[in-house]
Amino acid sequence: MEIELEGIKLVNITPSPDPLKGPAQLRQVTKITTADKRILVEHQVPGLEGNLFQNIGRAAVKISFNGSFQGAGSKEDLTRIRQKFKDGIPCSFNGNITGMSDITKVLIEEFALTENAGEPNKFSYSIVLREYREPPPEPVAPPAQDDAANEWAEEKSEETADMINQVVGKVLDENDQPKSGVSVTVSGEPGEFKVDTNEEGIYRIEEMKPGPYQVKVEDPAYEGIIKEVSVKGGKGGGS
Repeated sequence: MEIELEGIKLVNITPSPDPLKGPAQLRQVTKITTADKRILVEHQVPGLEGNLFQNIGRAAVKISFNGSFQGAGSKEDLTRIRQKFKDGIPCSFNGNITGMSDITKVLIEEFALTENAGEPNKFSYSIVLREYREPPPEPVAPPAQDDAANEWAEEKSEETADMINQVVGKVLDENDQPKSGVSVTVSGEPGEFKVDTNEEGIYRIEEMKPGPYQVKVEDPAYEGIIKEVSVKGGKGGGS
């Protein structure tokens, strides 16, 4: 039998150079109990006999046993175990006992230590371990479409602020990928102009008369966002 907690052997026999003195180190465990539990949620179904059970998964395994330490290093190793219990942090675990072979980390749930009076370096203890499973990583939420739309508006504000005779821009989705076939409306005093984005998500309206315009993308991701742009007349521009 092998059981190790945070690299400390809980089962071990180290012979003494003097056979008459017994082993130099003797560590044993007894009364090993493992408890497994499956989490079930019961759903009552009106009008039917019996209920439905939903399997939520397996609960953490609970391991409890008694043990004894005798010989060199006993006090030091038990002090380390007690400190891990006080800190409440996961400990590495290795055991070849049925029900524990697949458990690699545990939390010490309970720990009681007894020092045998008149017998130096001889201790007994009881311990309860709880299987520790790493929590799943926090889900990374995709960027909100509102954020993408606001970013688009900020990026394009400088590009479209002082265009000459044309209004041009690019429509992106929440993953910063071009969106083709999206209708864009550019309106101003000369009238209202509509154009669809091309395969690269780009829209362009040329031969625009000078003046202020409002750009609106007809897409749910850009709902409520209207960008003010200014078209300035230049050589070859519209009248």
